[in-house]
Amino acid sequence: MINLLEQELQTHDVVCRFCGQKTFTVIDLGRLPLANSLSTTCDAIAPKYPTSLQVCSACSTAQLAHCADKEKLYLDYLYVTPESDMLTQHYADIIHFLQTKNYLKTTHNILEIGSNIGHFLKFLAPNVQKILGFDPARNIANMARANGIPTICDFFDAKNAQHVAKQFGKQDIVFARHCFAHNEKPWLMLEGVTEVLQEGGLFIIENAYFPDTIEKREFDQIYHEHMYYYNVRAIDLITQKYGFELIDLLASDIHGGSMLYVVQLKGGKRSVQPIVKKHSEHEKNMHQPTFYASFTQTIEHNRHQLTSLLRKFKRQGKTVHAYGASAKSTTLLNYYNLHKRKIPYVVDSTPAKQGKHIPVTNNLIISEEDAAINVPDYYLLTIWNYQDEIIKKVRESGNQYSGFIIPHPQLKIIEGENTSRPQHSRIMPHRK
Repeated sequence: MINLLEQELQTHDVVCRFCGQKTFTVIDLGRLPLANSLSTTCDAIAPKYPTSLQVCSACSTAQLAHCADKEKLYLDYLYVTPESDMLTQHYADIIHFLQTKNYLKTTHNILEIGSNIGHFLKFLAPNVQKILGFDPARNIANMARANGIPTICDFFDAKNAQHVAKQFGKQDIVFARHCFAHNEKPWLMLEGVTEVLQEGGLFIIENAYFPDTIEKREFDQIYHEHMYYYNVRAIDLITQKYGFELIDLLASDIHGGSMLYVVQLKGGKRSVQPIVKKHSEHEKNMHQPTFYASFTQTIEHNRHQLTSLLRKFKRQGKTVHAYGASAKSTTLLNYYNLHKRKIPYVVDSTPAKQGKHIPVTNNLIISEEDAAINVPDYYLLTIWNYQDEIIKKVRESGNQYSGFIIPHPQLKIIEGENTSRPQHSRIMPHRK
């Protein structure tokens, strides 16, 4: 359990990688496995790494004290952008915003860093002249190419950006959606963008918005791929330092609360929009430890409530599985110590994950088809960011029985609509 007094008295031995000033600990989750490094066998020994979230006492940039090696994290990557109505609508919202602001035109050439299998680029393609993806994961880049998305497989930096500029020409917009926080030295990406961006072009960053993470108690957003947790102040600082200027924002609810940052090279013709100052004002106390006190207290309260609930359900003979073998699930299941005897199975639609196990806690990942005929009393929704979609999918599959446990911001139970288990269902064996 977190001792808040000890935490406040902790030595500030980590300096901010952005400004060099002292940091303080917001929460230390201990040693956790890499979130997407699923185990191939039950009880496999998974390496664990320190997972402490620090915030700079000067610029308020949130960052992990320890950064894992990028080769271990990304060369063979299991996260595949899902097919999702929410994501599709989000893509449409981004494009509408950019077109309305005259940031995006049909004559534009677009590069996306961290493009995964290319869903966003595919959606964007009819609205622009050319698209190009950039992703370091070999398996992911191959899937993107198979889907017709031209994709370079490598880490993005100045050298590779020069190659892009030479072979494909300068780009009108460079996107870095949910990847700018995923590397220890994001300034290398900025140096690369400088090499490839057309004069008058835009760099567009999207990431989980750190104030939302704190206010909604989404501690399971903390894992080793997420090396930084950005607010407007942090993006403004790092982009200015490397010759850019933050000019506009678009907030959204996707992934528990995200922010789109529109950035131009310094001296660009576009003016800074008032929304930038508005959000910076909202964040004015985020460099102070007192801003985070209720965050850590609520997490400990939620952990106690959830583990007590699971003990109660076990006494009553009820079964609980998790839904979603996301990176977030690795953090939540490990930090709450919800091992395979407490939650034996995790449902996930990604074929590459099925048959594997959550590292350390060893919960077995099963398909949605197996889940449909092995119906538990409750699902712990570990992909809470897709809550409405998942509940709708489960109900439409014929399961009106299972309830859902929502872990954040406060523990909530959504009961099933039918008190009778589906006739085709059988209870999966207990895992020892």
